[in-house]
Amino acid sequence: MRTLKKLSMVVMCGLISACATQQSVHEEVKKLQTGPSATPHKSITNFASGLRCMDNMMIEYGVQDISMLVEDLSDQTGKVNAGTKDMLITAVSDMTRRSRAVKLIPFGNDSGNLISFLGAAGSQTAYNVIPQYDIRGSISQLDSSVVREQVGASVAAAKWGLGASASTAGSILGIDLSVLRTEDLSVIPGVTSSNAVVLFKSGVGADTDATIKKTGISFDFQVAKNDATVQALRNLIELASIELVGRLVKVPYWQCIDIPDDTPEIVREMEDWYYAMRAHGELESYVRSQLIARGHYPMSQTDAAAAMTLGIKDFQQAAGLPKTGNIDYPTFKSLLTGKNAPTVAQAPSKKPAVPAGNSAPESGNAISLNLQTASGKDRFAPGENLSIIASSNRSAYLFCFYSDASGEIQRFFPNRFANDNFLSAGAQLQLPGNMPFDIYANEEGKSETIACFASTNNIYHDLPLELRSYDFEALSIASLDEVRQGFMKASQGQIAEANIRVETH
Repeated sequence: MRTLKKLSMVVMCGLISACATQQSVHEEVKKLQTGPSATPHKSITNFASGLRCMDNMMIEYGVQDISMLVEDLSDQTGKVNAGTKDMLITAVSDMTRRSRAVKLIPFGNDSGNLISFLGAAGSQTAYNVIPQYDIRGSISQLDSSVVREQVGASVAAAKWGLGASASTAGSILGIDLSVLRTEDLSVIPGVTSSNAVVLFKSGVGADTDATIKKTGISFDFQVAKNDATVQALRNLIELASIELVGRLVKVPYWQCIDIPDDTPEIVREMEDWYYAMRAHGELESYVRSQLIARGHYPMSQTDAAAAMTLGIKDFQQAAGLPKTGNIDYPTFKSLLTGKNAPTVAQAPSKKPAVPAGNSAPESGNAISLNLQTASGKDRFAPGENLSIIASSNRSAYLFCFYSDASGEIQRFFPNRFANDNFLSAGAQLQLPGNMPFDIYANEEGKSETIACFASTNNIYHDLPLELRSYDFEALSIASLDEVRQGFMKASQGQIAEANIRVETH
């Protein structure tokens, strides 16, 4: 008995030492995941709510027609056996259930396949509808047992033995993803996602703790011990999809993962967006679309410059900002974050719709849409290219469809090459213009129809689901009348329509 008691004490000391070791490793891993200072923590199981938030946010910010390829996402470590690309596909699908803002096309297993796809796309479609972007990346890091200790104790006798041990280990799993422009395969600055998760495994217990450290917050979750790496990878992929799409389309994605707007890293990112958009001529279009969405842009104003100034001043007043009429950074930040100035409530109008065709307005407030061919011709040779010119008496959003000889209908404007479909009052818009697709008369000499609709509100996300298919894709409808009825319903009758019959000779 005395000998057995001594042996028990030895084993207990070993276990106590092991516990102390676990505590030591916990402290080391904590240093890895928190860095130089502690951050708030949020317990999660996955980013499902963040994906849903992004779906709603893209509707609110009017995002549509983003077309992306995704290559095979390789495992550069050779240690993680998981379907990384499939995880990304699932995440993006969940993020676009309602908005349908992103069309994701899985393709290939290396960049060589991307090149071959681009060549094939250019030769197999009349519209040359090459996706705008390509997602590439890999599992770039798996540092197993960055911190590891094991303590054991055992005693053996002639006929029996007694022992105990405990081990702890901390590992780091990382991914790097980026978005490229397919036109030249250049990486889009700032549209990247580089994250790592710290996995803390203990020899005592059934679960593994994991932490993803992001700007201003750490996401903590538990995963099953037998597949902890794969579960942690799925969380990284879901977070990466939110970041990549949010940074690409310029929406405050961080709000969907509960990162405050005033976090220093987020403030720097917003400043980067502002100065980059201003330098590349994208700022005015972005601000105008957000002013319209919030009801501050005077659509009845025929002078586009004056309308912009009035809209900015109206928003600045509502936001408590100086009424300069200029697109300064505080104004951009308020519009981007959706803070400080609520959306202006606008009572729906009950005015009748403008009849189809190139009719004159019945009053100064009605919308009139004019559509004509750029050449002035009304008959074309089979296969001849043609362009159209659209204009409106009021500022409006323009949507154009092509109905071919077989009755197949596609939306060709707005599209992935020009998703800003705002048409200023009195301005002329030529389609396709400089966009990389063609419109041509039927090669068999059959008649086809171009139909365009104009609305004072961007009603895309209010259209019936069958009309919100992706650009250049056949709609699952039988006639242009279904398109017309969908626009009538979504706009409460406030639309104008104009048609061109493409005849051949």
